[in-house]
Amino acid sequence: MYRFIGDFHTHSCVSQHAYSTIGELAEAAARKGFSAFAVTDQGPALFDGASEHHFLCMNTLPDEMEGVRFLRGVEADIIDYEGGLDISRSLVSSLDLIIASYHTECIEPESKTEHTKGWIRLIESGFVDCLGHCGNPLFDFYHRPVLEACHHYGVAIEINENSFVVRPGSEENCVDIISIALELNVPIIVNSDAHSKWALGCFPRTEVFLEKLGVPESKILSCNHDAFFSFIERRKSFRSNI
Repeated sequence: MYRFIGDFHTHSCVSQHAYSTIGELAEAAARKGFSAFAVTDQGPALFDGASEHHFLCMNTLPDEMEGVRFLRGVEADIIDYEGGLDISRSLVSSLDLIIASYHTECIEPESKTEHTKGWIRLIESGFVDCLGHCGNPLFDFYHRPVLEACHHYGVAIEINENSFVVRPGSEENCVDIISIALELNVPIIVNSDAHSKWALGCFPRTEVFLEKLGVPESKILSCNHDAFFSFIERRKSFRSNI
């Protein structure tokens, strides 16, 4: 079994399709014995996402909750295939972690070529730290060029527990994504995409998946405290200079 230090893609009830408060998520992270967790509510382009003002005001929250380090994050929505997100430049520089994802509510799926271009343009923009649920078959893409861009710009890919349930076909895509990520040494972050305190830190399908592929714990960024926070500080520094 893998020893995870935290869960870095979670939603509070600020995203109206989620059901726990930030405090309840913090308590769940503490019960799991995590050293850190992030709350990454949905961006404003999604019909029930949070406003930008919500994210800007997250700096009033404590850096530690229930003895667990708290990271202020967002799951930003990709809104075009030119690298566009639903958050502003000022917000990009104010948060600890920016995950970007394709959602059908915010952008119509196109071709693999367009999806690939969209990821690469976004990575090149410097605005994203981690590609959210990138195994989603509705937004299939050419894996190698996107992961080469991740390697070049120091961007992570996410293996998303929730996708193995709600996005059928993700597992098949993730086999190839993981293989290339390991070859290129692209950072890999395992997240739950929890929408309640009961799902935070639960990665059963992902753990079985990674074990079948023989992925060592040393290759999972979210299993290494020092490596993970070096990544976070490096990405924050990079974004602050855009």
